[in-house]
Amino acid sequence: MFRYFWMEGKDIPAGVGFGHFTAKHILMLLLCAVFITVLTLWFKKQPLRRQNTFLKILACLMLAGNLVRDLFLLIIGRMSLAYLPLHLCSFSIFVYLLHAFLPESYNDTVMTLNPANGRYFAVRDPEYSESSGIHQSPFREALGEIGFVLLLPGTVCALLFPDWSSYPILNFMSLHSFLWHAVLSAYPVLLLVSGRIHPTIHHFWYPFAFLLVFVPPVWLFDVLTGYNYLFVLFPPAGTPLAWIYSYMGGAWRLGYALLTSVVILAVYGGIELVRYFK
Repeated sequence: MFRYFWMEGKDIPAGVGFGHFTAKHILMLLLCAVFITVLTLWFKKQPLRRQNTFLKILACLMLAGNLVRDLFLLIIGRMSLAYLPLHLCSFSIFVYLLHAFLPESYNDTVMTLNPANGRYFAVRDPEYSESSGIHQSPFREALGEIGFVLLLPGTVCALLFPDWSSYPILNFMSLHSFLWHAVLSAYPVLLLVSGRIHPTIHHFWYPFAFLLVFVPPVWLFDVLTGYNYLFVLFPPAGTPLAWIYSYMGGAWRLGYALLTSVVILAVYGGIELVRYFK
């Protein structure tokens, strides 16, 4: 059962992977969904300062998880340029770390009625009420919004179409990848439910500006090294990008850009619809 647990992909024979949308894959997706749901419900019940502390811990765990994987690969002699933090999911580590450690302040007063004279007065609420406000810089909120509308969909796509499907489920790299991506997915969800971000279609340029800054240097790195970070050189098998390639051929990158744009705008559109009906 644990024959392949401590092996890297190059050491694992073909045909033992869990595959895409098999029973094992779907089970892992359900476990990730349960983990994120339970974490979100617990997080919403916490005072704002404790939430902020937990976000710092969660961001540090993302980095620690990546370093633990790299240490494992070094120990077994399989660390290489293929494991650099240059995929979209890896960018999440640094975006969320920066977001978590930027300053956040609170409106920790509530208005209380004085029954003697019928007047309201402000008192400090150490646990913070639902009406308490969160104050942060526009840059910090922009980072959180990019996380929700761009990095979160990318992380979900990684879970739906994992490039580690050639591994068996009971393998360190496989289990690590599912858990790590679940933690990455949870962070922007926690920002949304706690009112730390308020995505709006007026900010649609945020994620495109992010991509404009980071995609060109990664593409250049891929061209020089032959690696495929951000999947800009060739589409991974079994993913929507491979389907796009089968229809568009050499113009598949245009389809890739269109798909990315559609996903971003769909997330914004869904948020605006919810906001409209609420």
